[in-house]
Amino acid sequence: MRDIAAWSLPIGRVRGIAVRVHLLFIFFIVAMLLRGLAGGYFVEALIIEIMLFVSVLLHEFGHCFAARAVDGDATDILMWPLGGLASVDVPNTPSANLITVVGGPLVNAVLCLAAAGGLAAVGIAPPINPFWHPIVTEVVPVAREDGTDGKRVVAVTTEKLYDFRGGNWFPSGADGRRPNVVEMNLARFFWLNWILFWFNVLMIGFPLDGGRIVQCLLWPRVGFRQATLTVVYCGYVVSVLVALYVWMTFEAGDPGGTLILMSLALLVFLTCRHQAFLLETGALGEESIFGYDFSQGYSSLERDQPPPTRRRRANFIQRWRQKRAALKRQKDEERRVAEESRVDELLAKVQQAGINSLSDEERRFLTRVSARYRNRNSQ
Repeated sequence: MRDIAAWSLPIGRVRGIAVRVHLLFIFFIVAMLLRGLAGGYFVEALIIEIMLFVSVLLHEFGHCFAARAVDGDATDILMWPLGGLASVDVPNTPSANLITVVGGPLVNAVLCLAAAGGLAAVGIAPPINPFWHPIVTEVVPVAREDGTDGKRVVAVTTEKLYDFRGGNWFPSGADGRRPNVVEMNLARFFWLNWILFWFNVLMIGFPLDGGRIVQCLLWPRVGFRQATLTVVYCGYVVSVLVALYVWMTFEAGDPGGTLILMSLALLVFLTCRHQAFLLETGALGEESIFGYDFSQGYSSLERDQPPPTRRRRANFIQRWRQKRAALKRQKDEERRVAEESRVDELLAKVQQAGINSLSDEERRFLTRVSARYRNRNSQ
């Protein structure tokens, strides 16, 4: 995540979790707002961008707090154009990883229920249709000052919403009433979280939540390696299908949507390829996570040597990927050394002042590292 976050700005910290915004995300927001300004719906575009930012941020916090619930930890969240990235560290078990992954979509589901409840309270059905448009334009005839009739394009902030009480469609119901500002924004908030929930759950491939969920479900049955490869191959299929969908439904008037979907297809494809490469080089897997049980005391830790890679003629791309894998192993080693040093300090503190002298964060740290070592010894 450090490479991606190189061009990001910190905007705050919540319960020890730093929130950063990538410069590309800021560029994306500005571009969408300028597009809204040109189309006459700047205020509506601003409201939707704020809702999207809040929904994605809460989604990532769901991952972070779920990680802490399984004795893991979370350090930072990066917001970028294709969503968010939460940097979490959890015990290397299927259940711990599954709970952490599910925490994000679960937040979107809760937000959907809250927005749907607000709409139901006033008798309006939420926009279940994923192709519903939160902002639409229509041509409305107006009278010119010279007495002739003319037409101009104006922006309206509504789409059809079903009225439970009268059995009518807004805005063309019997009373002709349009949804008010609160009702319309509740519908928009529901629709955004509805899309985020199903998008993350149904898209099977890395780095999306759907791929991680399938990986965690298959892990106990077929093993970590085969589960990861299954998601990798599913990700290849998903990326191709998304690219075909964009090609078949391409509209010159919607460059933003086309760019986002094509970028998503490319992201899924490249991330899946990278996961497969990490498996091949031994940098990813159950054995790559070190673990130790502190209940039996602490001594110096010996690091296993990474498995040798197959000798082959490497091209430019393969050398680049090997360099990335080597950097990852180096970072893992640096983290291991840092954690060893801190464990020494905390155990010395326990010996001098007792276990009650540890803070909640220090207890979580020891529990998390202890679980890692315990997992390794049990394999």
